[in-house]
Amino acid sequence: MAPKKPSTTAEVALVPLKNCLVNLPPSLVALLVNANTAAQNVIVELQYRPTSGKASGNSTQRSCYLGWTGMPSKRKLAPVVGKDGINSGSSSREQDISTVEMDTTFGRVLGLTEGQRVGIFIHLDPPVAHTINIEPLTPEDWEIIELHATFLELNLLSQIRALPNPTYSTAQPDHMHPLALHLSPTSTANIVITSLTPAPSDTSPFAKIAPDAEVIVAPKVRPKNTRGTRGDSRSVTGSSRRSVGGRSSGSTARTKSKSDSTSRGCLYFRGIDRQWTEQYFDGESEDDNNKGLRVWVEPEILASNELRGASWACITIVQPSGLKPPLDPQQQLNQAEQKSNEAGAPSTKLVAKVLPWVDAPHSEHLAMSTLLCSALGAEGMVGGIVRVEAAPPPLQKSAVKSIKVYPFMADTSKKKDGLKFGADTAAAKDALAERIKVIYGSPGSEKGLLSGPLTDGMVLPKANNQTTVSAFDGAIIRFDPPLKAASEPTFGWLQGSEQKLSLEVQSEISRPLGQGSSPMPTEDTIPSTVPEMVGIDKIIRQSLDNLTKSSSILLTGGLGSGKTKLSHLLAHRLRKDHLFNVKYFSCRKLVTDETRISNIKETLNRLFMSASWCSRLGGQSVVILDDLDKLCPVETELQVGGDNGRSRQNSEVICSMVREYCSMNSSVVLLATAQSKESLNNVIIGGHVAREIIHIRAPDKEGRRKVLEQLTSQDKGASITMNGHAREASASTQGSWLDPSNPDSRPSSAGADGFVLSRDIDFLELAGKTDGYMPGDLVLLVSRARNEALIRSVQELSGTSKAITLGTDDFEKAIKGFTPASLRNVTLTSSTTTFAGIGGLHETRQMLLETLQYPTKYAPIFAQCPLRLRSGLLLYGFPGCGKTLLASAVAGECGLNFISVKGPEILNKYIGASEKSVRDLFERAQAARPCVLFFDEFDSIAPKRGHDSTGVTDRVVNQLLTQMDGAEGLSGVYVLAATSRPDLIDPALLRPGRLDKSLLCDMPNHTDRADIIKAVSSKLVMSDEVAARLDEVAARTEGFSGADLQAVVYNAHLEAVHDALGDHNADKPAAKSNTKQSTSTSTKSFIQFLYSTSEQANGAVSMPPPAAVAAKLDAIKSARRRQRQIAQGTTNAATPAANETTQDEPRQEIIIKWEHMERSLNTTRSSLSAAERRRLQAIYREFVVGRNGEMPNGESSQEIGGRTSLM
Repeated sequence: MAPKKPSTTAEVALVPLKNCLVNLPPSLVALLVNANTAAQNVIVELQYRPTSGKASGNSTQRSCYLGWTGMPSKRKLAPVVGKDGINSGSSSREQDISTVEMDTTFGRVLGLTEGQRVGIFIHLDPPVAHTINIEPLTPEDWEIIELHATFLELNLLSQIRALPNPTYSTAQPDHMHPLALHLSPTSTANIVITSLTPAPSDTSPFAKIAPDAEVIVAPKVRPKNTRGTRGDSRSVTGSSRRSVGGRSSGSTARTKSKSDSTSRGCLYFRGIDRQWTEQYFDGESEDDNNKGLRVWVEPEILASNELRGASWACITIVQPSGLKPPLDPQQQLNQAEQKSNEAGAPSTKLVAKVLPWVDAPHSEHLAMSTLLCSALGAEGMVGGIVRVEAAPPPLQKSAVKSIKVYPFMADTSKKKDGLKFGADTAAAKDALAERIKVIYGSPGSEKGLLSGPLTDGMVLPKANNQTTVSAFDGAIIRFDPPLKAASEPTFGWLQGSEQKLSLEVQSEISRPLGQGSSPMPTEDTIPSTVPEMVGIDKIIRQSLDNLTKSSSILLTGGLGSGKTKLSHLLAHRLRKDHLFNVKYFSCRKLVTDETRISNIKETLNRLFMSASWCSRLGGQSVVILDDLDKLCPVETELQVGGDNGRSRQNSEVICSMVREYCSMNSSVVLLATAQSKESLNNVIIGGHVAREIIHIRAPDKEGRRKVLEQLTSQDKGASITMNGHAREASASTQGSWLDPSNPDSRPSSAGADGFVLSRDIDFLELAGKTDGYMPGDLVLLVSRARNEALIRSVQELSGTSKAITLGTDDFEKAIKGFTPASLRNVTLTSSTTTFAGIGGLHETRQMLLETLQYPTKYAPIFAQCPLRLRSGLLLYGFPGCGKTLLASAVAGECGLNFISVKGPEILNKYIGASEKSVRDLFERAQAARPCVLFFDEFDSIAPKRGHDSTGVTDRVVNQLLTQMDGAEGLSGVYVLAATSRPDLIDPALLRPGRLDKSLLCDMPNHTDRADIIKAVSSKLVMSDEVAARLDEVAARTEGFSGADLQAVVYNAHLEAVHDALGDHNADKPAAKSNTKQSTSTSTKSFIQFLYSTSEQANGAVSMPPPAAVAAKLDAIKSARRRQRQIAQGTTNAATPAANETTQDEPRQEIIIKWEHMERSLNTTRSSLSAAERRRLQAIYREFVVGRNGEMPNGESSQEIGGRTSLM
């Protein structure tokens, strides 16, 4: 309560403070500061007499209540000459005048002027108000507030602190003074307080606004003459759920029912297209049919005050303007032209019949017929705010004479033959009018859209599924004569069945913006056909369970795993079964360097805001971000430029939006897809954008069989109507897998002479040949098989049967040369070496077969084994004994994918790059499984830890340990390592679970040497003497390795070649050879390795001129012709083919004789000395017998010159 005597008096100084606070005189500030009084707890009351009251003789004092800024006002010097003459104060302080500074605009609103004396009263610890109801002083103030609502919400607390109490009982009639708000540098608005909660006592004239106050703004619109006008809807939507208080999430706003311009009010519901709610309706009831313009609400809603006794209601879809993307200049021009033409803009409010919905899933849900949604431009909507109010009485029958129809222009990309809508001729217009009556019915009839409620400006939706007439692109109807009003476009409707009106077709107009497209054009559309997927029922159940419980998920999987199709399937399930609003967006559209970060943020913010808007009133929404890793890729050191910074900024934007819109109490859930968790930015993973990560693995053998059966299921029946072509099949398979029932998206097209599945196809066998194939690869495989069958049928030219048989041979040809998507960037080693070409090492070869080939070849048997199978082998032994050769034979013998790694190639000088190379290797092997990962020279990359000066190999060994036997484990990946120094390998890698078995490739004994010589010489021609004396060769090569024996045989073959060329002919005179040698030094010579006897004697010849070359070629041809005639006989009249004559040409065969083998044995020596063999034998014996598995203790070496690690 104000004291009787003011604390002090001061003069008013008007300064641009731009708030409703004041600066107090320094004397009062000193008192408040000494008392430790917070500025937020001070209310300043200024008591004054208005200047108009002084002039009229009225002495009524007024009071206004303001907050304190916490700052003192500036001092003002007293004039030298005052009322009492010249001032003669002794101190300068006594010559100062106390001033109170306040905002200029607010002071003028209160009626204060510069220099006016006011009394200042200080009030401490005032009552606090948590809910404030305010109202603009004038309609102009309301329009300004509505325009700057966001700024007001953020800055209200910084401008206002003291609030007048409306319930204060006083004799002063003007104690409820207005408050001034500064909403922009040039805009201000005045408001008045209507009520406070909790209400202060009637003895307190003021209250203080709480920091978390909820502020409710009541609209103050201009008075209207008609009901249901645009200004009313604008006021409701503009103030709906708008908070201008301090709370960001918990505050809500309401509108007062008194401000509704209609007498009965309106209701707001969550609108749903009738086609998604079939399970909630009785299909046999006539009132539940999805026909005409209808809406269904709960029976209790029909008994409410707003809709009591109403059979017809006005339906309006509330679409906030902030959710729509800004129009480009061309769209703005089209919109301006549309408003200016005769048809005008389509009506956003339509009249529909109201029916009860007995089994409604929620009291705030509203079902709308599909035609009504199409007419409102929201076809297939699930979610979104719909305004429902009782319809006004229909127009009188005499008010409307005819209906004008303005057809839309046909889509230029889909030109239609036949009648052109909106033609200028009268006959064409009459024909179109009759066609419209066939499609939509006619006014005055009992059936059709035009027999129901007709609203001026209503849009006739598209008619694409008519069987009797061609498609119609829609139109706008207008009443004739047009409805007129003084200031606003009027709303009128009539019942079409009660009045027979003529249709007048007008000229074509362009389709209005927002018609025929999504109501929120930010998101992409999902296919209308539900994709069919097999083998992932568990993943589908898990995903639906998480999404329905508002738990965001991240779907990961390789190329072709079906992430996009699974997201489409989940979207259909959620929309159909749980009435989710679906917002699907492909992030690939934003992956361009020209797209700015601000545009990306604006697009995603609009997407999430739209989902939040559509989840209101008891609904839920799901936002699907497909290919999120394209927009937010992982940051790598190899990236140059601003790619890493761009990815981090995009990730921060998405994280902030998910935290804002997808919180635990929110109704919005996120579904994102990516190739892997590692391909996403760490900000996304670390920010817990997704609460669950679900990985789609490559299907197993049984899963691939199901996929193949599903893809070819339509080939089993005879309901095919069209033949498929290769181009159509390849185009249809892109992005569409496991969807054979859809003729627009399956790999083959349907037809009467289509494909018929052969009886000899074994899908289980085909599944065994497609290891590592993703479902997308199987789609392409089936398409290739159909192409092979089509090519075969064309080549056979069999016109007896129209059907094309799809057999096993077609699939075999399709698999040949086909590379799955997961292996296209993987370098696989291919080898023609088999175990049959390797001599000796019988036990080692058998162990390799048992470890690598048997678990793959007999997978069903090994799958039942309860023990862990061996997955790692170490090949060690003497150099040249076949370790690498055995590994290369694995690629050609076992039928597994083979990745070869040369030891030092994975080491990198950058920190962390070597470990990343190891991780990438195992990821490639996992993608190519079943796969053998072969490390050659394993001791160079996995030495004992603690002996590296840089620590690189130590980290590589640690990475190998975690990859080979870590928490994730290996599945379908076998590790094969080869080394000649197993003692240098870290002992941890040789323990069970890593390299389980160590296989010795020993020096060959006598039997092995003979076997090796036979294997090496299998492709060469030996004389009978050499073949009989191979045991003697094996006996004379004691201590030779497998590579040395191969060198013996190859050297013997070279000796035979030299003999065939005449290099070892000792009968030639030395003078002749010296002459040839001098000739060859003077001119360039070419040594030709020819096998014909006619040219062997020439040896090295000098370069002849072209004429000599041509003459010699003619001589060779004539000689060959004579030899062929002699061989075939002159009586043989048959002429052989050109290729046969070439094969019949006489060639001298290179035969290895014993003299060649003898010379090779005399010149070839073992690559390993006896001392080296003894040293390696001791190492291998110590490795097998004396290995204790002790690890280094990590202490640095104390010996002089010893190597140490940087710890």
